[in-house]
Amino acid sequence: MRVYFSTVIRSAPPLEGGELVALDWTTKEIVARVPIAPTDPDVDDPNPRGNTRGGRGIELLGDEVVCGSFHSLHVFDRDLRPRRKFSHPLMVSLHESVPVGDGTLWTTSTAIDAALRFDLADGALIEARWPREMPGIAAELGVTPLEIDKDADNRGRFLGSEHARHPHHLHLNAVTIVDGRLHALFSKHGVVADLDRDRIAARDKALKGSHNLTRGEDGNVRVSHTVDRGVATFDLAAGRRTGRLSFADDAGVRRLLRGADRVYKLRKWLEKRGLHSHTPPRPAFVRGLACRGGRLFVGISPATILEIDEASGEVVDRFTYSRDVRCCVHGLEVAG
Repeated sequence: MRVYFSTVIRSAPPLEGGELVALDWTTKEIVARVPIAPTDPDVDDPNPRGNTRGGRGIELLGDEVVCGSFHSLHVFDRDLRPRRKFSHPLMVSLHESVPVGDGTLWTTSTAIDAALRFDLADGALIEARWPREMPGIAAELGVTPLEIDKDADNRGRFLGSEHARHPHHLHLNAVTIVDGRLHALFSKHGVVADLDRDRIAARDKALKGSHNLTRGEDGNVRVSHTVDRGVATFDLAAGRRTGRLSFADDAGVRRLLRGADRVYKLRKWLEKRGLHSHTPPRPAFVRGLACRGGRLFVGISPATILEIDEASGEVVDRFTYSRDVRCCVHGLEVAG
């Protein structure tokens, strides 16, 4: 079994901010790896967080691997040899994606709260959804449209953090298709919305600050959650959470995070007193989630993948790629 994952290295130079990696899960040997960086166009990144750095969501389509970066979709063969790459003026902080099954793919342009559908053959934009402009969603959440010139090149804009602090920002960072309809996660509001029906499908505190909308074999979606150091399951048809598990008490995870947790608490203490310049990288920053055969594969920081038996909630295997807490797994997919 092969696992593909991308990394983001916080505070690294943007051109050295992450990779796409192919891993043989049985032997834990690296099969291939390639750097992922925001180039063509280059961007001047003023934000010391992840921002423009590294790789984002991953999809396995036929014999190809599709990995997002800040403003591009990169297409490789299964051994990570480059095949093609394309970008678009509305690709601004891509996060997770979902294939449609017709050679197109929905991806999330998180900085501008948009879901974009692209043709993977030629990179053409097929359609775009702007939930802050949808009357039902906007009224229920009390948000207004983003001020943006959709005909301009926005890839060099929204590089700071001001847009993310705006009270109407959704932080649309994941999409999935349920019952043939496109659903999106608004991480800042703790909401999953049905973009085809223009309505809220689920609200839950476990959705706030969360990531991923990964469908399991039962048709329900799994969401990764940093605060709980775990994964929550949602039945979007019923609009409710049906399960929750945490890996926080696993002995191996505790050993991995013990030192990083102490440093994080100290730096947070210093930050609150104005003695530390910015928010420190958080241990167990949960990004990357895949379901396969009753197992969850979960990515955390420092860059580690956990294999969790979903029925018992036990961590049954793990792989640590880096012990630098600034380095986080972001995208994650599993192939047979």
